[in-house]
Amino acid sequence: MKTVNITNKNVPLVAIDKSLDKLKDKVMFPKKLEKANKMLENAKLPKNNVITK
Repeated sequence: MKTVNITNKNVPLVAIDKSLDKLKDKVMFPKKLEKANKMLENAKLPKNNVITK
């Protein structure tokens, strides 16, 4: 295993492969996406209680 010493905390530790950009707009699991969207439509979320002055 290769270890790297990083002294700057702003440096990302993960390198993202640029070849994954071709999958950016492709839906990999359309049935699961449809099911998740239906669940989000019917989900009862807590009310947002914002106090204004």
